[in-house]
Amino acid sequence: MLGMFGFIAAVILVYLGMQYYVAFWLLRNFPALPLSPQAARIAVLLLALSFPLSMVCLRQYRGAWTACFAYISYIWLGLVLIWLTCAVCGDLALLLARLWRASETVRPWARLAVLSLSAAAGLWSFYNAARMPAVQDFDVIVPILPKELEGFTVVQVSDLHLGVTVPLAKFAAVVREIDTLKPDLVVLTGDILDAGLRDEADFAHIGAGLRARCGVLTILGNHEFYHGVAASARAFQAMGARLLRNEIVMLPGGLQVAGVDDVRTARLSETDLAAILARLDKSKPALLLCHQPMYFKTAARAGVALMLSGHTHQGQIFPFGMIVRLVYPYFHGLYRIGPSSLYVTSGAGQWGPPMRLFTRAEIARFTLRRG
Repeated sequence: MLGMFGFIAAVILVYLGMQYYVAFWLLRNFPALPLSPQAARIAVLLLALSFPLSMVCLRQYRGAWTACFAYISYIWLGLVLIWLTCAVCGDLALLLARLWRASETVRPWARLAVLSLSAAAGLWSFYNAARMPAVQDFDVIVPILPKELEGFTVVQVSDLHLGVTVPLAKFAAVVREIDTLKPDLVVLTGDILDAGLRDEADFAHIGAGLRARCGVLTILGNHEFYHGVAASARAFQAMGARLLRNEIVMLPGGLQVAGVDDVRTARLSETDLAAILARLDKSKPALLLCHQPMYFKTAARAGVALMLSGHTHQGQIFPFGMIVRLVYPYFHGLYRIGPSSLYVTSGAGQWGPPMRLFTRAEIARFTLRRG
């Protein structure tokens, strides 16, 4: 419990610290601005509070004003993160210049560079997030794959976060893209819905366009819990997807697919996952859908051929990925333990700021091959 409180306190301090660093960088570099330090502190505190307050409002009220408030607070958060990175780099350049007694010469250029790079990176990140996800193709060797499943294709979509910053129009575009891939199976590995989604009926209507020979399987990510488990389950059912909640389904040809709830939100331990996977038939190939990239070693010991996860967003906005890597060693990409593989996708959308810097949204397609 003390460890959790310490972690929360550290997050709050870092969050407030980055806001104040940016504000006082502005005052330090532009002293002629008509803003006193006390006014800056109050302004930064109010802007910092807007983000957590908007998340509370989204979960309690479904209105246009809450979505607008959240959108503005998300943009501020993304811009602050980019601005902070550029400001720190500019201050480091000034520190080095001071060693050569050239800080006064470098300062105007550093100031201009920070503002220019922040603006350019911010604009690029908006454009990059709005782009269609890239399709990533992988061949996965499954030693015990039956002959009839040779070339079986699985398309993974994760972390769309439909709601405030990802419109249903993007989901419709993703559905059309998946239709061109002609998959045998489509899997949705969590955080498809978000607290800001206001129309599950429209979502279900668009999602009904997903076509696959063996259907659509889905699991709950942490944001489906925030949106509401019952509402999420109804929406998935209405679109024709089968929701797997700590259960295993057998597909034609003998392919087993296990799906579990978000392990942290549902408080599933490694032992709980091992108990679920113990029900697998080890003579048949198995997939595991698990939103957070955790317990891969347990899945490998249980004989899972391919585990599919998301959640990390590949960090989404640089340099946030450096922090995410500390929490999730399986950060992004394909990992292997013996004959078992894990793929952690960057997601097809984004959460919070409608921005992606040095990361790309993706749809992953896996072709199963006999070993």
